Formats: sequence, structure tokens, C-alpha cells
Amino acid sequence: MGLFGKKTAHYETEVDVETKDGKSVTYRGDGVGPDGLTGDQILNSAEAAALAQEPGGRVTGSRARRAR
Repeated sequence: MGLFGKKTAHYETEVDVETKDGKSVTYRGDGVGPDGLTGDQILNSAEAAALAQEPGGRVTGSRARRAR
């Protein structure tokens, strides 16, 4: 059991972003979240976090997986 007695899972993500000035950057992250999140939910969260670091940027690719 994890947070507040609910099952949790460990996720890893990578998000590729083209910055507003045309540079390519990749943000990588891992963390714990609720068990049972869909792939879309994980990617939406990771992409939003990456774009918050690069205002005016755009996502060019993203990947997520459950870590073992």
C-alpha cells in the first residue's frame, strides 16, 4: 500500500520538446502515482510538466512505462 492506503505504482516518462527557439530537449522523470492510471493520463501529466518548463514549446514525442 502507498499513499493514503491506496495502491501505487512507479512510472517512468520521457518527453521530447522543441523549444520556442527551435532547440530539442528531452525531459525524463520517474515517480510514484496511483495504480491503474491509463497511458493517456500518465502522458498528459508528463507532457504538461515538460511544457511548463518550456513556455512556447511543443511536444514532438513522449513515452511512458510502468517501472519494475
